[in-house]
Amino acid sequence: MSPRVGKAQRDNAEAHMNAAEYLTLDIKQFYPSTTRGMIRNALVGQFGMAADVAGLIAHLATADDRACFGSPLTPVLASIVHRPMFDAIANLCSEYDLSYTVWVDDLTISGDCIPGEFRAKIRAIVSKSGLRSHKLRMRTGNRVVFITGVGVVGSELVVPRRLELRSKELWDEFKAAESFDALDMAAIRLLAHLGGIRHVVGKASQRGRKLADEMNSVRQKREKALRANVARLTVDVSGLRYFTDEEKEERMEEIAAIPF
Repeated sequence: MSPRVGKAQRDNAEAHMNAAEYLTLDIKQFYPSTTRGMIRNALVGQFGMAADVAGLIAHLATADDRACFGSPLTPVLASIVHRPMFDAIANLCSEYDLSYTVWVDDLTISGDCIPGEFRAKIRAIVSKSGLRSHKLRMRTGNRVVFITGVGVVGSELVVPRRLELRSKELWDEFKAAESFDALDMAAIRLLAHLGGIRHVVGKASQRGRKLADEMNSVRQKREKALRANVARLTVDVSGLRYFTDEEKEERMEEIAAIPF
């Protein structure tokens, strides 16, 4: 799943909807365990790259003989180096009819039943590859299971509670705005936040449709405030104002009384 163009953490979680059991584990020290020699050998072995070219790429992508943190190359190269391990895990999951995704160094496996023997086999594959697994957790689908920051509960995706609490804070800020500038900034922050949640839960979901209505309400209030602000600024700059109906009648009478 990662790193791939067009894929996000939501896609990683969506692959595990409606599962009964979940197994998650991390690869300990995934990047630091990826050495310069491993990168060079993987490029030569998997892509048939010339040894000197592979060595140059490996040299540029590492520091102190280890894959660099923060480099955009590192997730790609680490995935290439450890592809045999990931493929072995994928084959094992197929044997047990389980879903399987990888997000950097986070492995998630789900299905109807994950037996104890399967967990032992997974750890053996990781160990055979010269790596160590940790944070191994087994969970059931009768409550929210968070996968790379996105919650899965049955056929729904949800966001963490802290994001829901942030929604309330942004709504309060929007409603309390007393000037156009304050309301405008509050609206921008609120729309961005609600849009992010809507992306996670899905546009077609019940929650997604409700969020769309809320976002439209914010946009309408912002546009109304914008029109009022433009009208106020026009009056302030020009010094002009519209006549009332009574004033219009008085002016018409004055004009009619002028002798021509």
